[in-house]
Amino acid sequence: MTSVRRLRPFLALLGLVALGGCGSKPPAREPLSVQVERIGEASFSPGIDVVSRLDSTSSVAMRPEADGRVVKILATQGQRLKAGQKILVLDNVQETATLNASKAEALKDRLNAERYVFLNNQGAVSTKDRDYYITQAIKSRDQVTANRATLHYKFVTSPIDGKIGDLDTVKLGDYVKQGQAIAGIVDNSLLWTLMDVPATQSSSVKLGQRVQLVSQSNPPVKGIGKVVFISPYFGVSGTQNSPNTVLVKATFLNPTGALKTGMYVRNRIITGSKRQLSVPVQAVMMQAQQPFVYKVFPLSVLLPKIKASTEMLAAQKAMFESLPPTTPIVVQTLVSLGTLDHNRFPVISGLASGDQVVVSNTALLRSFMPVKVAAASSTGTSN
Repeated sequence: MTSVRRLRPFLALLGLVALGGCGSKPPAREPLSVQVERIGEASFSPGIDVVSRLDSTSSVAMRPEADGRVVKILATQGQRLKAGQKILVLDNVQETATLNASKAEALKDRLNAERYVFLNNQGAVSTKDRDYYITQAIKSRDQVTANRATLHYKFVTSPIDGKIGDLDTVKLGDYVKQGQAIAGIVDNSLLWTLMDVPATQSSSVKLGQRVQLVSQSNPPVKGIGKVVFISPYFGVSGTQNSPNTVLVKATFLNPTGALKTGMYVRNRIITGSKRQLSVPVQAVMMQAQQPFVYKVFPLSVLLPKIKASTEMLAAQKAMFESLPPTTPIVVQTLVSLGTLDHNRFPVISGLASGDQVVVSNTALLRSFMPVKVAAASSTGTSN
């Protein structure tokens, strides 16, 4: 009854809605059919929304460790590689020859060392001579190791498991320099995102909180991750100078590969969970930047106020008195709502548990219009 008292000014609309004019006979037409929902509790997950860019936790630029001319290309762009797999071969004739010569020298010195060890055991040569040849064998062995490493630098290999990017920048015969960036290699199986969370909301963020991700591609790709790092500093960001933000990192498993490094995504950090009265988005309309719903009352509840109204014509009152007491009547009701979450608004004020609200044909309604209620949907209660 309190809602009816607050909405008393809407009684003046009855002449436009319930009657075709000032005549004494109501229009003989079926009331508008509407669907309703009974207000109940739903689970809400308050969160912080941030747009950010995805990056891989394993992403490197492939760079040669020596100068040289490309003589072989052993991979193709987009190919999945294993760590250590060869990608480019640089000219290595001189390095190969040097290694082979050092191997021969090392073999000779090892045999000499073994011979002098045997002779020293027999007392045929001095310990000094034996140690000299052993030292030579060690030096030759180490030289082979060094020459093998030099030759290895002529093979450009993948430092990680992952997919190689664009290789068109390098062709057979090209001369590449040590440290020159040739292509990127990325493993998209585990991604992270660097989020600049406003300082006013940063106290709500905790390690391990769930993060919902939706890509801006079409169709959108969704993912679930968790917070793994919260910066101890304000304004230290990996993306921009943001003095009023806190850097937060979240990681996402990407088993299908649908998410890619460089994608811009919408993140929602879930900071809690609670149950609250809710109303579906279909029931809510805006008027003068204020949300309202059409609440359904039986005529018997509204009739005393209608009869007592000094703003209604006698013919209008008579029309209502002629209707069955159970006739559903809609009343425009101002509500206060929270943030939309999964197509439902949390109710702050204006509705109580068990109230019925219209969820269809709301644009055709006016306050105090008789309606016909179609098969009611389930209540707003959800897990």
